[in-house]
Amino acid sequence: MKKALQKIVTAGLISAMAIGTLAGCGSSNETASTPSQPAESKAEASTEAAAESTAAGDTAAAGDFTDYSAGFPETVTLQVPVYERGWEGWNPTDNYWTKWIQENFGDKYNVNVEFVSIGRSTEVQDFTQLLSAGSAPTFIFHYDYPNILAYYSQGAYQELNADEIAYYAPTFWGTMGDTIQDYGVIDGKLMVVMGNRTELVSSNWGTLVRKDWMDALGIDMPTNLDEYNDMLMKFKEAGYGYASAPLLAKSFNFDYNFRGWPYDEEGRALNSDLAVASFTWEPTKAYLKNLNYQYQNGLVDPDFYLDTDGNQSKSNFVAGKAATYACYINAGTQENVIDPLLEQNPDAEIVILDPAAEVPAGDKPQGRKYWPFGMIYGINADATDEERIAAWMYIEWMSQEDVIDTLQNGFEGKNYEVNEEGVKVPTGYTGEEKLSNNDNGDYWCMVNANKQYATEEEWRKSIIYVNAPVGYEYLIEDILSYNDKYDEFRTPDTCFTVPIETLAEYSSDLAELWKESYVQIVTKAATEEDFESMYEQMSQQYLDAGYQEILDEKQAAYDAGEFH
Repeated sequence: MKKALQKIVTAGLISAMAIGTLAGCGSSNETASTPSQPAESKAEASTEAAAESTAAGDTAAAGDFTDYSAGFPETVTLQVPVYERGWEGWNPTDNYWTKWIQENFGDKYNVNVEFVSIGRSTEVQDFTQLLSAGSAPTFIFHYDYPNILAYYSQGAYQELNADEIAYYAPTFWGTMGDTIQDYGVIDGKLMVVMGNRTELVSSNWGTLVRKDWMDALGIDMPTNLDEYNDMLMKFKEAGYGYASAPLLAKSFNFDYNFRGWPYDEEGRALNSDLAVASFTWEPTKAYLKNLNYQYQNGLVDPDFYLDTDGNQSKSNFVAGKAATYACYINAGTQENVIDPLLEQNPDAEIVILDPAAEVPAGDKPQGRKYWPFGMIYGINADATDEERIAAWMYIEWMSQEDVIDTLQNGFEGKNYEVNEEGVKVPTGYTGEEKLSNNDNGDYWCMVNANKQYATEEEWRKSIIYVNAPVGYEYLIEDILSYNDKYDEFRTPDTCFTVPIETLAEYSSDLAELWKESYVQIVTKAATEEDFESMYEQMSQQYLDAGYQEILDEKQAAYDAGEFH
């Protein structure tokens, strides 16, 4: 009865919160410093709601939904999407951990947990096909909010009940309730929820640069774009290598360093988008102008436009043809990059390039900051009440500290050992209970975006232990140091709370036009006059191909305050 009483109080508290938040959602005019309701009145409302809920009894706690918290009388099938990443020897839908989840959650609550394979690089296409065929899984997710809005526009989701989520997933809601009610409301309705993203993010992305070349030429670490280009010119004149520059065809976040600081909020809201390149935006023009300069002067890979997946950049770096290579630094970097580099270039030394090196003098090294959540997901519009409730029970089960710890780390003595500093150090275990290549991240991503640590100190030590190639711990340490140094210049993209329909309509065609246009202007514009003329012509073509309609629709949403 004590447990039931706790659930009643939780549901009552959330009910009061939901009513106030949902009524005012949809506008970004409120900030953390100007809450929609004074803290005192929120506390009073929560206290009154809790008292009323406690007096009402178990029926009020469940509201209009049936209580299945002890399990389902008849088997319920819960279909959970999981990424297929093409890892050799790994079946994402049938392995030790999918069986462990079934045994520890499914069998307990009479739920048949079915994992549905979704291609990581084809997820939008896969979900769209499954939705069209009426066979999409219970959860429909994506890491990027614009894609969630696109699914919503397709009628993929059913409206959610905050009280129901709070009742069946009180731990999860207690952590994410406020964020969900801020970001999960679309067109005034609660449609999606999201996993937690802590401030301690395991960032291990960096650009490797040949320090031995720098030392041989007496070059210090460049601190702005002029110094960086000068370094590349000296490399060229000395007969060394060029900078890597793979084809920009998927993630359109390349122009941050040219946006100026402080940045233009409205310009960023309209143009900064992972789904479409901002060809006509001034920062993108500045980026392309620099890339054109580098190409025309032989400072970047002359065949960059052929590098569609980054493998060409890696091969050139390993072969000693390239001065730089940007990648995630992890244990695999030693086997795939460092060791092959040293085999062909025994005297090679590498360090992390200062992010400021690619920023015009006087500006700041900006970057895209994550939104305060990770995976975003809703419930399939065709899911039954029982399937939806099973989904919340699944999320709640996974939110428990012992469950998430086991899924993320495995078992002590097998998957990891605890060292003298209290850090869980992976053992490299390859037996039946081995974790996936991303520490089972594709199974717990709907609860957490990143692994959990008790303290920041433990996080930093763990990042180094887990990611650093042996003997190259300084690479991760330098990345963390740069992240700290430039953290204030990382900001999240604007998150619109209404679908931008034209994005779905034009983004694919614009992606192809972007590739053709930007490669042509970089490689063919031999003079500044050529660049200006080609850019003006191509910009108009890009606008006419649909980008102007995207800008107009975003402008209307921005003017209406329909964004975060």
